[in-house]
Amino acid sequence: MNIREVTVEEKVKWNEFVDHGVGGSFLQTFEWSEFMSAHKEKIYRFVVEEENEWLSVIFLYKSRLKMKQSILYAPRGPVFSSKSKVQSLKSKVFELIMQRIEEIAGEEGCLMFQIDPLSSSKEWFEIFDKFGFIKSEMDVQPKHTLILDLRKSPEELLKAMHPKTRYNIHLAEKKNIEIEVDNRKADEFYKLLEKTMERQQISMFNKKYFQDMMKLPFVQLYLAKIDWQYIAANIMIFCGDTATYLFGATDYEARGLRAPFLLQWKAMQDATAANFKFYDFWGAAPPGATGRESGWSGFTQFKMGFAPKAEITEYVGTYEKQFQPVKLGVYRFLQKFYRR
Repeated sequence: MNIREVTVEEKVKWNEFVDHGVGGSFLQTFEWSEFMSAHKEKIYRFVVEEENEWLSVIFLYKSRLKMKQSILYAPRGPVFSSKSKVQSLKSKVFELIMQRIEEIAGEEGCLMFQIDPLSSSKEWFEIFDKFGFIKSEMDVQPKHTLILDLRKSPEELLKAMHPKTRYNIHLAEKKNIEIEVDNRKADEFYKLLEKTMERQQISMFNKKYFQDMMKLPFVQLYLAKIDWQYIAANIMIFCGDTATYLFGATDYEARGLRAPFLLQWKAMQDATAANFKFYDFWGAAPPGATGRESGWSGFTQFKMGFAPKAEITEYVGTYEKQFQPVKLGVYRFLQKFYRR
């Protein structure tokens, strides 16, 4: 068993592995890693193999923090083969991965490595404990989300929604709101996002980040407009068997037109027509949520309207392996201090 870097020539094999593996996500696709290479300091793609059989892959990147510090992060990685023999070797495979990551951390002077597998398996807690990981204070990707089963007819999906959600969809239709799917309108999306960020007092990625994202083959930009004015937009990911609602932006002044409801419904219809199995709302807070999720009640209620009977999915969350705990502690203290 050995670990090595993957070449560009192995792109198709990588994506097939991610698509059919355990824990596969668009965040571990080859295209996403190429996209992130333009926005992060360094990227790494590794495969663990045995006798030319791929057992696991992981994409991670080095991210530069303030005060000239850096960390390593593998978004929703690693991905394992679905073969039963590989599942029994998971700890041994992960040991090889960690040996290589520790080498990189030493070479690059990284403070820590963060990981958040797309899994709810308690087995991960044993692996985290074995390799000295601790729970991160904040989850990088959503720990909880709402996933709608699309393997129904559009009529069945609509019937299962909350009456108020159905009402808002029909209201938006009566207002003659048009829905476009056009990745060339990244600037229009960002204008709406700037309004959203100002209203919610949050900060996100810059315009170039979203412009580059629109070039990915599995990304589609949905826009709602009325009288040639764009009033809402969603970035959708169509990858594997899942359609994912990744980002949304709205013009608050047009909230009475209920465009966000129609945007979601249009994406669901398109996903169903294309035989996608699931619709991931990418973040939803369970009852009694704490921390960052405690502020998610508003959009969780919005999302639950489309799938009121669906249970919220919980993943293991983000864990970290600290390589320089003293420096990391100082960095986090100063970060909190300057936020005051």
